[in-house]
Formats: sequence, C-alpha cells, structure tokens
Amino acid sequence: MDEGIKSHIMNVLKTGAGHNHESMTNALKCPTCQMKMIRAQSEFNRLRKEYPEKFIIKQPEYPDSLEVQKKMGMLEDREKSDKLYQRHLKLLATGTPEERKREMSLFNKGYYEKHYEEDGNIKKVW
Repeated sequence: MDEGIKSHIMNVLKTGAGHNHESMTNALKCPTCQMKMIRAQSEFNRLRKEYPEKFIIKQPEYPDSLEVQKKMGMLEDREKSDKLYQRHLKLLATGTPEERKREMSLFNKGYYEKHYEEDGNIKKVW
C-alpha cells in the first residue's frame, strides 16, 4: 500500500490521547471510535476504487539458485520419463483414499528413491 494513503487513513482513525483498542472489533464496539472506524473504512474503499494500482502488493522475486534449478530440471525429466513416478502421481491425485494412503506410505519408506538415481536415471531393480 502506498505510504501516503496509509498515513491518510491512519489520520482519519486518530482519536484522543490514551484512547487505544487491541483490535478493530473492539474499536467498532466503542461508541467513541465507531464512527471514525466507519469513516476510515469508507475512505479506504473509496481510495481503493479510485487508485487500485496503489493497493497492489508486489511479491519479491528471488532468483533460483543453481542447485534448485538442477533439481527442478531433474524433477521435470522424471515426471516425463519415469512411468513408476507418473503412476504414483496419478494415484495421489485421483486415487481412492486407500490408494493414496498406500502411495504415501511407499513414498515415506523411500520406495521411489530406491528406484531413482540422483543423476536422473531410472535404476534397474530386479
């Protein structure tokens, strides 16, 4: 939120010295603060309609490390080529609750790690 708008709304909310509330709900219940809260809310809504671009919160973008990029590439390759892993994902997404439970127990026991190498190749387990 834009700092100018934030300070404007805070100025609308100001009451006398020493008159504070722990929450907005308590402020709405207070007869002294109720009208100021309603006025601040209507002012907030008016400004949000008038200047929507000033209320957009931008998420910070962090570049992926080389390790994360490598692991994502390996995961994408595994999803495309590993039939066992595709079956596992399909059962987790669309299977019955019993099948999901069984797949999660296999996953937690390391079943899919035993059948997949770190360099992205599928192991031959006989």
